[in-house]
Amino acid sequence: MTRNNEIARAVRCALLTSAVAASSATSLPAQAQEQGAAAAPEIEVVTVTGTRIRRVDAETADPVFVVDAATIQASGATTVGDIIQRIPEIAGGAVNPQVNNGGGFAESNISLRGLGGTGVSVEPRVVILIDGRRYNLIGASGAQDVNVIPANLIERVEVLKEGAGAVYGSDAVAGVVNFITRKNVEGVETSFQYNQTSQHDGAGKVAGVMLGTHTDKLSITFGGNYTQQNGVSAADRDFSKNSLGLYSGSVIIGGSSRTAGGRYFLNSASYPPASPDAIQQAALAAQYGCTSVTKIAGTNGSTTADYRCRSVATHPEDNFNFQPFNLILTPQERGALFSNVNYTFNDYVEAYAEVLYNRTRSGFQIAPLPFDTQADNVVISKNSLYNPFGLNFGGLTSGFGNATVRAKQLGDRFSETTSDTKLLYTGLRGKLPTLNWDWTLGINYGRLDQEAGISGYFFLPLAKQAFGPSMLVGGVPTCVAVAGDPTTAISGCTPVNFFNINDPSQAAILKTITGGYSTNNTFVNRGANLDFTGKVVDLPAGALMAAVGVDYGWQRAAFARSYDTLSVPPLFLSCQLNSETCGGTLSGGYSQKEVYGEVLVPVLKDLPAVKALNVSGGVRYSDYSNFGGSTKGQFKLEYRPVSDLLARGTFAQVFRAPSPSDLFSSPASNAPTFVDPCTGLTAARAASNPNYATLCRFVPLDGSYTPANSQVAGLTSGNPNLKPETGNVLTYGLVYDSSVLPGFSADVDFWRYKIDQVISLIDVNFAATQCLATGNPSFCGLFNRQASSGQILFISQPTNNLGQLKTEGVDFGVKYVLKNTGIGSWRFALDATRLKSFETTAAPGSAPNDIVGQFDRQFGNFAKWRAFGQAGWSFKSFDAGVTVRYIASVDLLHPDGGDPTAPGYIVGPLRVPAFTYVDLNLGYTFKTKTRVQLGVTNIGDKQPPLMYSNNVINANTDVQTYDSLGRRFFLGIVQSF
Repeated sequence: MTRNNEIARAVRCALLTSAVAASSATSLPAQAQEQGAAAAPEIEVVTVTGTRIRRVDAETADPVFVVDAATIQASGATTVGDIIQRIPEIAGGAVNPQVNNGGGFAESNISLRGLGGTGVSVEPRVVILIDGRRYNLIGASGAQDVNVIPANLIERVEVLKEGAGAVYGSDAVAGVVNFITRKNVEGVETSFQYNQTSQHDGAGKVAGVMLGTHTDKLSITFGGNYTQQNGVSAADRDFSKNSLGLYSGSVIIGGSSRTAGGRYFLNSASYPPASPDAIQQAALAAQYGCTSVTKIAGTNGSTTADYRCRSVATHPEDNFNFQPFNLILTPQERGALFSNVNYTFNDYVEAYAEVLYNRTRSGFQIAPLPFDTQADNVVISKNSLYNPFGLNFGGLTSGFGNATVRAKQLGDRFSETTSDTKLLYTGLRGKLPTLNWDWTLGINYGRLDQEAGISGYFFLPLAKQAFGPSMLVGGVPTCVAVAGDPTTAISGCTPVNFFNINDPSQAAILKTITGGYSTNNTFVNRGANLDFTGKVVDLPAGALMAAVGVDYGWQRAAFARSYDTLSVPPLFLSCQLNSETCGGTLSGGYSQKEVYGEVLVPVLKDLPAVKALNVSGGVRYSDYSNFGGSTKGQFKLEYRPVSDLLARGTFAQVFRAPSPSDLFSSPASNAPTFVDPCTGLTAARAASNPNYATLCRFVPLDGSYTPANSQVAGLTSGNPNLKPETGNVLTYGLVYDSSVLPGFSADVDFWRYKIDQVISLIDVNFAATQCLATGNPSFCGLFNRQASSGQILFISQPTNNLGQLKTEGVDFGVKYVLKNTGIGSWRFALDATRLKSFETTAAPGSAPNDIVGQFDRQFGNFAKWRAFGQAGWSFKSFDAGVTVRYIASVDLLHPDGGDPTAPGYIVGPLRVPAFTYVDLNLGYTFKTKTRVQLGVTNIGDKQPPLMYSNNVINANTDVQTYDSLGRRFFLGIVQSF
C-alpha cells in the first residue's frame, strides 16, 4: 500500500490548528523565592489516574499498573495495542491485527479483566484517556482503537484496575487506560525501527520525529509517526496452512463443504409425489446411492456420470481448504501527526491545545466466495443449458435441493479500508487568584471516518439471469426469461455454467455478473467541561481536598453501506449481493449532561499505629437524553500503619450506557461458529428430550444429518429500548514500599466485579444449549432451518439486556530497583493476575456458568494465571533486558464438532497448554546522542496451539491471545539533536 496524499494535507491542517490554538501540560510558574533564602525542596503535586483531585501522594487507594517508557521502548512493538495487550490484566477476546475474519481495520482494543471484546458486548467496558481526557471514537470493531496513538508520543501508560464510574462516567466499568504523552521534548528527536520474522516475512517499518521548544511563556511539541507493516499469509505457517477440523475424534484436513467441484443435494421436498421432478430426483438418488453428490475431478460436469457421492472419509478433497487464502496478520499503513502547544498569559491563566490526526490503511483477505444457492436465494434452473440433472437447485424458500460451490474464478474476497481519526482538545486553565484552586475550561472534538471497499461477490440480479433458463439461439448460448422461448432472450446476458464454474473459460463471463460494495462508518463526539480542584480547609491530619465539575457530551454514529447490500425484509437475509454482505444502516446518537464531586478527607496522621488514615468519596449524576438519569458513587480508604505499608480499598458503583451501535443498528449478517446439537440426530435421541423437536425442526431422524459448515448465518440487530448496564466493583489490598531494602516494593490487590443488565448479542451456542435444557421460546425461536434439509438457514442474534456477569481475582506485583552497583544498575519486576472466577448468567432464571480456566467461544480466553515479568540491566552506555509473558493452560469444552454418538467422539475438554514467551533486547547509547537497540520477540519461536476450525474463526487457533507470527527480530535507532 502507498501513502495517501490526504496524509500530507492533514499535516498542513494539524500544523495550522496547533499553531493558532495551544496545548498541553506544563505547570504554572512557582512564586519567586526571596533573594538569598534557602530553596525549599519542591513538592510535586500531580493528578493520579483514578481521581480528579491533585495531591502529593503518588500511591493512593487506586490500584494502577504503569507501563513506562523503558518497557515500551524495549518491547519492539509497532503499535500501542501490541504493548497493552501483553499485560496480565487482559483477558477475553479483543480485536487486534492478527484477526483477519472479523478484522481488517488494523485495530487493537483493550479487554481489561475480560470485560470487553466482541463476545461479551458490542464495545469493551473500559475508558480510554489521553492525558486524562476521554478518547471516545468507536470504530468498526465496536470499540476504541488504541493503535491510533503513536508509540513515540507516549511517555507512559497508566492502567487503573478498578471501576471508576463516579470519576469518569459511563464505560469505566473494568477500569481506565490513560496514555500520558511526552511534553518536555527539547530539540529534535528522530527514530526508526525495522522488524521481520525468522520466516523472512512480516516486515515492518516505523519512523518517527519529535520536535520541541520551550520558553517562559510558550511550549510547543510537535511530532509525526509513520508505520508500514506487511501482511502474513496463513499458508506460510504450519499451524494455519490447512483448515483443521476436529470431528468424531479425528482431525480432518479440509474445512468447508463449499468446494470447487460443487455439492448438489438430491433431497428436495418441494416436488409433488409421482411428479416428473420427484421421479427424476429419486432415480438420481438411487443411481448414486446417496443424496449429496460432487463433480469428479477432471470432468466438465456435463453428464450425470461426471458425479459421485460426496464422502470426506474416502475423498478428503471433498472439503475445501480455505486457510491458504487467509491472513494471520493483516497489513497496515499508518501516518500520524500530533501537536501540544501551551501558552501562559500570566500566573493565573494559560491556554492549551492538543491535536492528533491518524490515517490508517489496511484490509482483510479471505478465501474465494462460498456460493450457496439457498442462502443467496438463487435458483439454478433445470432448464439451464448446462444442468445435467434436470432439477432445480437453490432458492431461499423454494424447497428445492441446495447447490453450493467455491467460486475460485472470482478470486479472493478482500477489502481495502481507510480510517481517519481526528482529535482536538483545547481551552483555558489556571488558578483562582484568591482560593488558589486549579480550574480547567475545555472543549473537545473527535471524528472517526472509516471507509471500506470489499470485492469478490456476485451481483445477484444478473447472476439469477445467468443461472436461469438458457438455450441455444442461432447456435449461441442465450439467457431466456421463459424456458424454451427464444423470443424472451435477455439482452446482455450470457449463461454461466454453474456445473463447471471454475473452468477458465467461465472467467470472462463471470466478470459480467460480479460486484463489490462499500461501507462508511462515522463516529463523532463533542464535549465541554469545567473543572475545579483544590484545598477546602486545613484539618489536624492535613488539608481536606475536593474536586467538582460539570461535563457535557454528545455523540452520534452513522453507518452507511452500498444500496446493493441493504437487507430485504422480512427475513433481512437477502440483498443484491451474496447473503454474507447483506445488512442494514445505522444512524443515531444522544447527549448527556453530568455533574460530579470528589472529596479527600485526612482523618488521622502521625499517631501510634496510624501514620496516616484518609477517606475519600465521590458522586456523579448523569442525565442522558435517551434514557434519563443515573447517579453513581464511590468510597475509598487509605490506611498507613507505618510509612512503608499502605492498606487500601475501594467500593465503586459503575454503569455503561448503550452505544449508538447497541441502540440503532439495523439487522445485519454475521458468521458465528456454531456446534449444532442436532448432528447425527436419531429418533431415539429425539425422543429422550422433547425440546429437540423445536431446536432440530426439519432435521432427519435417521442419524444422517451433518452440518454443512461450522460457520452459520447469523442475523444481528440493535435495540432502541436497551437500558444501561449497572454494577459495582470492590477492590482491596496492600502496598509495601520498603525503607529497609531501598528500591523494593510489592503489592497485592483483590477485586470483585458484578454487572447486571448486561448488553450483549445472544451467543448462538448458548442459545442452543438453553433451548435443549429449558425449551424456552426466547432461545428456541432464534433458530431457523431449511425445510428441505434441516440445515441452519439463519440464527437471530438480537441485542438485549441479558443476565449478569461476575468476576473476581487477585493481582500481585513485585519490583526491585538496584542502582549504581559495580556491574551496573538493575531493575526487576513481576506482575501477575490470578483469575478466580468469571461467572456468566446469560438470562434471568438461567444457571450461572463459570468459564475461568477455559477458552469460551463467546467470551474468549480466561486463563487462571497471566504474568508479565521483566529484568533490566544498564552499565555506562549499555543496557539489556528480558521480558517473560506467561499464559496458563485453558480447557476448550466440547471441542468435537462431529456426531456425539459416533465412535471416537471426544466428550471431554481439549487441554490447551500453558504458554511462556521470552523477549530479549540489547541497547547502546553513543555520545552523539544516538541510541541503537536490537531485540528478539518470542525467542523460542512458539507457535500457537491448535484449537481447530470448528471452534475458532481464524487460523485454527485463538489469534486474540496467542502469537501467530513466531520469532521476530527488530532493530531500532533513535537520534537526538
